[in-house]
Amino acid sequence: MSSKRQMKRGKNQSLYKYLPETWIDFSVRGKERKQYIAKVVRWNSEKLDEINVKRLIRTVNELVRSFENQCQTHGAIKPTVGFGTELTKDNCYVLTPKASDEERGIVAQISPLTFYCKSCHKVYQFSSEEEYQKHKYCTNPECHQSELAQFRQIYFCKCGYATDRHNPRCPEHGYQYVKWDGNYNFICYRCNKTIPMQVKCPICGEILRPKVALDPAQFFVFSLSLIDLIDEKLENFISETSYGTYITFAYWLELINKEELDEIIRNGIVSDPDIYQKEYDRMYKEMLPLGATVAAQAAKIAADKICGNRFNDIVNDLRTKVFSTKSDMSSMAERILEYEMVTRLDDVSDLDSAINVARLLNTNANPKQYAQIAKRFGINSARVCDRIPFVSCSYGYTRVETEWKEGVQLHALKEEEHGRKNIYATKLNTEGVLFEFDRKKIIQWLLINEFISADAAPNLDSEEEIKIWFLNNIKPHLIRSFTTIDEAESLETYYIYRLIHSLSHLLIRAAADIGGLGKDSLAEYIFPGIPAVLIYCQNSQGFNLGSLFNTFEAYFDKWINKAYASAQRCIFDPICIERQKACTGCLFVNEVSCQHFNKDLDRALVIGHVDRKTQRKTTGFWEE
Repeated sequence: MSSKRQMKRGKNQSLYKYLPETWIDFSVRGKERKQYIAKVVRWNSEKLDEINVKRLIRTVNELVRSFENQCQTHGAIKPTVGFGTELTKDNCYVLTPKASDEERGIVAQISPLTFYCKSCHKVYQFSSEEEYQKHKYCTNPECHQSELAQFRQIYFCKCGYATDRHNPRCPEHGYQYVKWDGNYNFICYRCNKTIPMQVKCPICGEILRPKVALDPAQFFVFSLSLIDLIDEKLENFISETSYGTYITFAYWLELINKEELDEIIRNGIVSDPDIYQKEYDRMYKEMLPLGATVAAQAAKIAADKICGNRFNDIVNDLRTKVFSTKSDMSSMAERILEYEMVTRLDDVSDLDSAINVARLLNTNANPKQYAQIAKRFGINSARVCDRIPFVSCSYGYTRVETEWKEGVQLHALKEEEHGRKNIYATKLNTEGVLFEFDRKKIIQWLLINEFISADAAPNLDSEEEIKIWFLNNIKPHLIRSFTTIDEAESLETYYIYRLIHSLSHLLIRAAADIGGLGKDSLAEYIFPGIPAVLIYCQNSQGFNLGSLFNTFEAYFDKWINKAYASAQRCIFDPICIERQKACTGCLFVNEVSCQHFNKDLDRALVIGHVDRKTQRKTTGFWEE
């Protein structure tokens, strides 16, 4: 029997649960089915092509730096390890599981290799799986060849170190007389010496006690998802020009149209006065026979168009109105373009289309109420979209803790080729429902709750000013996957993100109930500066595709009303609403479905609540 086993798993499942260096539940089939604990040794992989690799690697670098920046100072344990100075296309592969039947799969090895007799508890330490296969039964004659059972404990440390090696050795008598006491000690029955089950971490010196190998804390995957619609040219337009973000904002503010945006992306803005004058003089000379006045007007129009000067006033004006950091503006601009590109995909059905479909289907929904319900619940627009290209990836892991604390390390994934870092990724074309929330209603909600003052609010009669307010007050760099947003750093980001994140989870859970979807098959993609959320199907086999279209078109009213009703109560109330404000009974979803790992959720912001201790009233966004 081979010491290494190949396992076939769904690609998305592999990405989160079956990465190298993690312990997994492993089933061996044969005459008798056996359950073991195993460690993933490696993948059979190939490069993932036809994606924007540059953007994916850049985003991973930003997240790694964000993790590092949480640590002002550190001792011997650095906050990250294995990533090098920076990941690039030259030193990092983006890999995906092979689709080949010959090699596809995950290579795992039975681990730990420490076993014990169920009858007499004698302990056996094997050096390899092959050795275990030769000696699977207890050698004690009184046990009558009892089959050995595997220890299901390993040792792991917050610095990232982990081992399956137990040390059931008596200093005087070696391994021969060692038994397990059924708890957390080995005992030499020759001299009755107790041998604690513990090891010393060779990296940080911590004394480690045994923990269940399948404890989720032994491997926290760091992952991200991107809508793969922004190619390298568009990415360079945002990140490598001085005006890319402002032009994107100008489009978002409807100061320029889609054709003008595309023209600038294609040709750029030429602001050199000499080039502008040359174009002006050329056109003036051509048009002079029509008269000096006409020639001057035509020359200016042509030079402005060719050189882009007609956009300079817009860019310069926005420079005085948008005050975010460069990185936050780039992040916001990318999200705006992603959002707009999703809305312009070929197969899109908006709420008006859904109303017509629902009438044709003649379901028990009430399409007459679709628009009214959307307005009542602060949904500015909603549409279902097909063939959305998603790239999901895993780029590192921690153990014990999910965020930086003293001694915690974020580890890069194990290299498959020496000197080449790995990012494991999958690409999926899927469907999703895009909800854009009412910005004006959110500002009013912030004011009612006194989360912001009237002086800090924009002019609510100006959609442009409201959008600029969101550009200035939402801070993407504060929204980290494993860390709760610091309220003190940005009240606006804290409350708005918690609100739309909570709404997103309510919509995911309600969609699963209404459409018959598994909660694990749905995921979220949040656009905090819009603000909007995309609920999408992340099932790589695609058997659920079409369900979101049907849920949106045929049952939109029931979907939203179900989300509202489920927000009203939790099986763990009043403890939940009084303390945590969110839990498994009301808002939590599977961590692979949540961009923020079930952090920054608050049901009170949705339905309203009066704090028993302070008597402070929070008005809910969906409160009637």
